[in-house]
Amino acid sequence: MKKTKLWQRLAAVAVAAALVFLDQLFKRAAVRHLRGGTPRELLPRILQLRYTENTGVAFSFLGDSRTAMRVIAITTALIILIALGLMLAGRIRGMLPLVSVALIIAGGLGNLIDRVSPQHFVVDYLEFLFVRFAVFNFADICITCGVITMAAYILFIEPRMKKKTGLSDAGT
Repeated sequence: MKKTKLWQRLAAVAVAAALVFLDQLFKRAAVRHLRGGTPRELLPRILQLRYTENTGVAFSFLGDSRTAMRVIAITTALIILIALGLMLAGRIRGMLPLVSVALIIAGGLGNLIDRVSPQHFVVDYLEFLFVRFAVFNFADICITCGVITMAAYILFIEPRMKKKTGLSDAGT
């Protein structure tokens, strides 16, 4: 598989930074316009804007444990640093994996900023109306898209590329 060029890796970092900026912008808007108010339908019967404060991780899991939140914040920071290091060092090969990792870094960093802020909670503001699901945010969307894209790459694209080039797991 082709190694990504330095400009591609730097572009992926820039995209991640832009996504973090957007995430923080959306969260600030949610605080300003939604906190203390009633939910607002964005797409009737599909999606609404509703302000919530998530003191936990996904689905508010481990919500009231300060120790758990510190461990989650430290773990998230380490994962982001390792992924960023691998990305910049050129260890993540191919554009799709690079984009996937950039999305995961952006989402992780966007939520980490909230967790380590004085408020110690993540601002969530998007809620599906057609299914019972958690309230989420733009950073969560970035993480989910990054993980799904990486899983699809690992499960479907990479095996075909290896088969096409005649490489096996032992030969890589």
